Amino acid sequence: MSVKVRRLVNAYEERMLEFLQTCVDDSYKIHTQVSVCQFCELDDSIDWELKRFFFSSNVDALITNHDYKPCLVVDFQSSYHDSDEAKERDRKKATILALAEIPLLYSRLKDFGLLHLYSQSEEVVCNLFTGNRRENAQALIRKYCEQSFSSDVGLTAC
Repeated sequence: MSVKVRRLVNAYEERMLEFLQTCVDDSYKIHTQVSVCQFCELDDSIDWELKRFFFSSNVDALITNHDYKPCLVVDFQSSYHDSDEAKERDRKKATILALAEIPLLYSRLKDFGLLHLYSQSEEVVCNLFTGNRRENAQALIRKYCEQSFSSDVGLTAC
C-alpha cells in the first residue's frame, strides 16, 4: 500500500488563483480548498439538509482580511457545474454563505480565455489573454474585499 502526493489545485484553479492574487494587495490572504465549517458556524435552527451539507462542503477560494475574517468566496465553475446535482450543491453553498453574509462570486472561463465573474446581481467579463476589461474584474473583487474591510473598521470603532 502506498500514498501518493497530488497537487492541491488543477491548472484552471491555478490560473484563477494567480488572477485573484492580482486583485488584492498584501493586506488580504487567499486560501484554497477551505471547508465551509472552518469559517462559518451553524445556528441550531438551520435546515437539516443544509446542516448535513455544511460539513462536507468546500470553497475553491476564500479571501480574508489581515485578521483572517472572510471577505469573499470565489467558486470556480466548469461544465461539471452544469449538472442538476452540482447545481443543487451550488445552491446549498450559496444559501449557507448568504446566511453567513459572506459574498459569493462565481468564475467561469468561456470562449477561449473569457473570464466571467458573476453573482446573482452582477457580471463582469474580461479577456485573460489580451487583458481587455481586466481592470473591471479586478475592481469587482476589490469592491467586495473593501466592503468587508470597511465594515470591520466601523465595528471596531464603536
